[in-house]
Amino acid sequence: MKAGINTRYGGPDVVEVRSAPKPEPKENELLVKVHATTVNRTDCGMRTPYPFFIRAFIGLRSPKLNILGLDFAGEVESVGSKVSTFKPGDRVFGLSPDTCGAHAEYLCAPEDGPIASMPAGASFEEGAPIEGAWYASLILKAFGLKPGHKILIYGATGAIGTAAVQLAKSYGSTVTAVCAGRHVGLVESIGADRVIDYEAQDFTAIGETFDYVLDAVGKSSYFSCRRLLKPSGVFSATDLGPWGQVALLSIWSSIVRSGRVIFPLPRASKEFIEFLRARIEAGLYRAVIDRRYALDEIVEAYRYVETGQKVGNVVIKVTSSD
Repeated sequence: MKAGINTRYGGPDVVEVRSAPKPEPKENELLVKVHATTVNRTDCGMRTPYPFFIRAFIGLRSPKLNILGLDFAGEVESVGSKVSTFKPGDRVFGLSPDTCGAHAEYLCAPEDGPIASMPAGASFEEGAPIEGAWYASLILKAFGLKPGHKILIYGATGAIGTAAVQLAKSYGSTVTAVCAGRHVGLVESIGADRVIDYEAQDFTAIGETFDYVLDAVGKSSYFSCRRLLKPSGVFSATDLGPWGQVALLSIWSSIVRSGRVIFPLPRASKEFIEFLRARIEAGLYRAVIDRRYALDEIVEAYRYVETGQKVGNVVIKVTSSD
């Protein structure tokens, strides 16, 4: 099979598209023919790697995982002897958080893992971008978001931000989103009640407070945003922040039981995939797609993602059909 392979750490050019052995499913696994996947911030961080300490988990001198790619959509090619809920030909989408491998024509996924039938009416390219919605959902769930809550989402145009806006609205919350002025129309179109152009206004000085503040792009901090919080308000971010301050403040908040800062650990589950499928089928969530690349163009996709200018998701078309 063809795959994007990186055997060393470094920039986008360390990824080479070449042949790799086709995986064989275990008795409890599906072999999925991947039709679409994404290149995202997580892939870039694992390839670089960033932050440096993640080498302790993904390989000190060279990467343990040579084929990246967290999310996928495709078709079941074959199943292991003990698989009962899927069959060849089924259209599926899901996450591969432990072994990655979606930047390839085939991957294996456990039947009881974060994988489910494709949402009705969705194309593979529409179903593949899951990573951003996963991170957004983890934080919103940890917030305990409910109808009537007010949330501010900074960085509302990335994969996580566009997902957070839509999912927060699906919970019945009032959403104030922060983005560059040229993207205001897009963010309004996905459901934000109010959009602030950070290029024209300091969003931290708007004189309003919120139940929750989410930095969906990792470019702010709790100390910059705390005046936006109600007395019982909670801050979270999708990045560790300078010197890992978000994680450290989360630990401290837990110790003193203030709950002011949270940083939930990523855990993928079948329940999340089913949750996302229901939101898609109900018209409450759609992946925002910026650009599409062929698998052979994955290095260019990495370069574009690392400009920091992408809006929503960058999709890799692994096969030409949908």
